[in-house]
Amino acid sequence: MTVMPPDHDGSAPPAPPSNASPLTAPPSSRPTRPWLLPVATGAAGVLIGAGLVAGITTLRADAKVRAEETAADEARAARATIVPDAVESCGVTGAEGIVVADEGRSLTFDMKGDDDLRGANITDVVCVFTALDMPSAVVSHMDQTTSMDGRQSESWGDLTVSWSYHPDRGLDGVLTVADD
Repeated sequence: MTVMPPDHDGSAPPAPPSNASPLTAPPSSRPTRPWLLPVATGAAGVLIGAGLVAGITTLRADAKVRAEETAADEARAARATIVPDAVESCGVTGAEGIVVADEGRSLTFDMKGDDDLRGANITDVVCVFTALDMPSAVVSHMDQTTSMDGRQSESWGDLTVSWSYHPDRGLDGVLTVADD
C-alpha cells in the first residue's frame, strides 16, 4: 500500500518531482556558436576602422591638395606684381617706351635709337632691370649685343627677357614672367 501525504485527496498519486525548472528553456536542437559574437564584433571593428582610416586619409589628401593650390595661386599672384612693382618703384609707370601688359606679366621696352626720336630713356630701363634683380651677366650680354646678333634671350628666376639691338632703333625687347 502506498502512503499518501496528509493533504492528498485520494486521487491519483502526484507526479514525481522533475529536475527541470519551469524557468529553464529546453535544450535547443541548434548547436551553440560561442565564437560568432566576437568574430562579428571584430569584423565590424575592422570595417569601421578601415572606413575611418580611408576617410581621414582622403580628408588629409584633399587638404594637402587645397594647400598646394592655394600656395600656387599665391605664388602666381606674387609673380604678377613683380613687373608693375618694379616699374612703379622707378617712377616710370606710363612712361614712353615702357609698357606693362598681360595683367602685369610682361614688360615691353622700346628705347630711343639714332633714328627713333621717341622711346624709353636708358636710365629708366636700367632702373627697372635693377629693380627686377637682373643679374650682371644678363646686363653684360645686353650691353655686348650688336645689330648682327639678332634676337637674344636670357632667363633668371621667374623672368625671361628677349631683345634685339640696332643703333638706328635702339635696344628693344620683351620681359615676361613665367606662368608657373
